Amino acid sequence: AINPINGKKIWEYKTEGMAAARGLMIHESNKNIYFCDQKNLISLKSLNGKTNNKFGNKGKIKLKHKCQTTPVIIDNDLIIATFEPGIEVYNLNSGKIKWKFYLKERNRDYFRYGGKRYDYSGGNPWGGISADLDRKILYITTGNAGRFYEGTSRPGNNKYSNSVIALDISNKKLLWEFQEIEHDIWNYDIASPPILTNIKLEDGRKIDVVVVPTKFGNTLVLDRLSGKSLYDYKKVKVPLSKIPGEKTAFYQKKFFLPEPFSKQYFKKKDFYNLSPKTNEFILKKTMGATYGFFIPNSFEKKNIVYKGGAQWMGASIDNSSGTMFINSSDIPAFLWLEKIEKINSYYRYRSKLEIIRDQDGYPGSKPPWGNLTSINLNNGKVNWSIPFGEYEELSKKNIPITGTINFGGVTGTAGNLIFATGTIDRKIRAYRASDGKELWSYRMKYLGSSPPTVFEYKNEQYILVVSTG
Repeated sequence: AINPINGKKIWEYKTEGMAAARGLMIHESNKNIYFCDQKNLISLKSLNGKTNNKFGNKGKIKLKHKCQTTPVIIDNDLIIATFEPGIEVYNLNSGKIKWKFYLKERNRDYFRYGGKRYDYSGGNPWGGISADLDRKILYITTGNAGRFYEGTSRPGNNKYSNSVIALDISNKKLLWEFQEIEHDIWNYDIASPPILTNIKLEDGRKIDVVVVPTKFGNTLVLDRLSGKSLYDYKKVKVPLSKIPGEKTAFYQKKFFLPEPFSKQYFKKKDFYNLSPKTNEFILKKTMGATYGFFIPNSFEKKNIVYKGGAQWMGASIDNSSGTMFINSSDIPAFLWLEKIEKINSYYRYRSKLEIIRDQDGYPGSKPPWGNLTSINLNNGKVNWSIPFGEYEELSKKNIPITGTINFGGVTGTAGNLIFATGTIDRKIRAYRASDGKELWSYRMKYLGSSPPTVFEYKNEQYILVVSTG
């Protein structure tokens, strides 16, 4: 805990594991703090940092499975997401566990597949959870299932992975689930936490929705009660894998609205074009590689995909106007597989990833490599999108601002200002929310590593950003 005026430390508590990787929760009434250190669920008194001894075993509950998301509180329930993967519900005051929900399909028929053990790992809710306090509904986003880039040991669509899930906490049951990508072999897990807001329909009615930006550049806008997408999509037939034992999905969803905020898949026009020399270098490096809409990985050719999209920091939404602000990255990478030892006549595969760079170390695709985007959620249209982040050495060569990879975040305010950070140039910037014009910037010692926090203390407004690099 730090003093908001001078930054001096008020108290400190040493954790066993990584402390509150995705943040912590403070209860407004009892003034207790609740968070996970991956290994434990912990409650502290916010004023002095002492353990809340009424909770668990002297303020601590040992967890069987890792937790790194912020807890949420619904009435007298304290709820966390774990890497079982599952949801655990505790009594807020005593810390006594009340019930659990398992976030995976249990299918005994898949105990073994192709001579190998069925891989039940992955599908973890590591990005964050949110709660509709009035309806007592919990919203969860989940990661991809099993191994990142091959799924030979997990046939099927891998239900509950790469999904948005709604749980009815009062009735202890699944309300609905919406899967963005089936049988993911590209590591397009949903890393962003769900955001609860409402959008305005053409007839003037407002509808409550849950909004989730994804690594694939989609913005999922789902009805809070039914899970139905408010925008149309179609299922597109995609190429099937030729890897022995790999059973990829026949179709993947293609969304038309909201418009994508990042490049979704590599195209021929995306090859590097900053100079003839680097263009020739990249074309030679990528010769023979595959690319396109959900092209499966292989061990014969390298597959080009974009890594980035929306990461764990998610988006910021102006609820009054239905405007979403999102930072994203578009970094090209090779994916491929390698055969390793043969066991009982079955091959195993090693997943490989390599960021594609030019001879000077810059991303090997057409810029921008990072963007800041404003989207009108009411009609799904992009209001504006600008490159986010600058390589000053390229700007000195009269190359337009390219944007950079970024892992900080953006925060909207009521004063037509948004603040954003996380770019390689170590700057925090202020933009005009209406048109994306940059108004101010400040270079920090280290990269920003969280969305800025805006708070008020004694009638003064402050901006705080975690800057650890």
